[in-house]
Amino acid sequence: MQGGTRTRGVMYVAWGKAHVDVARRSAASVKRHNPGLQAAIWCAADDDTSGFDQSFVIPPEMTRPKVGALKFSPYDETLYLDNDTMIRADLSSLFDLLQKFDLCGAHVMLWHRPRHKRVWQTEVPETFPEINCGVLLYRKDAATDAFFDDWQAAYDAAGFKIDQPTFRETLWKSDLRFYVFPPQFNKRIFEASELIWSDQPKPRILHLPILRPQKNALKRWLSNLIR
Repeated sequence: MQGGTRTRGVMYVAWGKAHVDVARRSAASVKRHNPGLQAAIWCAADDDTSGFDQSFVIPPEMTRPKVGALKFSPYDETLYLDNDTMIRADLSSLFDLLQKFDLCGAHVMLWHRPRHKRVWQTEVPETFPEINCGVLLYRKDAATDAFFDDWQAAYDAAGFKIDQPTFRETLWKSDLRFYVFPPQFNKRIFEASELIWSDQPKPRILHLPILRPQKNALKRWLSNLIR
């Protein structure tokens, strides 16, 4: 899939067979609905990378590969996906946002909870909540490269195990052209009523805990049912 002469693709970061396997399942769902879209993965040198168009080895100096790999995407326009995702629609209109914006993401759904208001250096208004960093759309250019460098530096300095608090503060300080896309492109939570009937738009990208590697046989069976 191309945007003019610009290349488009999805990218994953995974460590270990179980995580590469669920990333491969996610990539297959991308291809099912977006047959022209490329898929790349960052992983260990000995991981099985079948099902991906390109693969890269995570270097030992990457303190947080999910953050560190973003600026090294092989594509001009990239959709970074966590491994516990499933694509259920054509993504062309999502990529079209990059005609106007540098970086796009969706709000953390439960942003009111204390764990999503963690502060490192800067008090940020609660009306500028955390972005869920498991689905990020971005252009490859000097502005996003600089942003990812700043985020990496903030993550390293903060010493947090999670990356969203420093993303939030880095974005608050940034002049990057950022857009919040609809939650259906990073569907994290289903209300009970949605399982019966809902007039809400159908989710385009599922991002659910059940899609992570599952040791429990029942959960693994349920996970494999999701399409």
